[in-house]
Amino acid sequence: MKFLLSLSATPLLLFCAPVCLAKLELAVPFTDNMILQRDSKVPVWGWSKPGTRVTVRFAGQNKSAVTNANGEWMIRLDSLKASREEREMVITNGQGESISLKGALVGEVWFSSGQSNMVWLAGKSMCSDLARQLASSKDDVPIREINVETTSALYPQKRATSEEGWKRPPLRASFPPSPLPSPMSSTRN
Repeated sequence: MKFLLSLSATPLLLFCAPVCLAKLELAVPFTDNMILQRDSKVPVWGWSKPGTRVTVRFAGQNKSAVTNANGEWMIRLDSLKASREEREMVITNGQGESISLKGALVGEVWFSSGQSNMVWLAGKSMCSDLARQLASSKDDVPIREINVETTSALYPQKRATSEEGWKRPPLRASFPPSPLPSPMSSTRN
């Protein structure tokens, strides 16, 4: 009888393991060099161990939430004014983990999706001349680009991936190389 009980508990442990052992993680739009939407309550979300308090610190705001049974959390930052000042966002949880994102701006954010031509990059589009001008500018142009990987699915996906996160003008795959400085990298503890 003891053998049967231990076998019946095994599927529960296997099911619980990914959620119970979850580390602090952010959704794909939150990386170094990101841009947050101005004049709007900005959602920031991700995952951590269920029942864990997660705190987001950005631009003088400290917002907290407790993860649900699936380890999901979301906070909303108060409306932010547009700013070219690069700032740091720090996300911590009650497990002693933290993620530090550098180079965040506040401004206009435009996400596009749809047909296959939506994955064309600026440097290979009808805007290629403008892309070259921006990339070769001596000034830091506060335009950033992120490529979220495409996937086919039968139902909405909660998680997405981006191989490189937000890119600044000289490092975006769509722009030719230029002499602008490279972006700061994130620090994950």
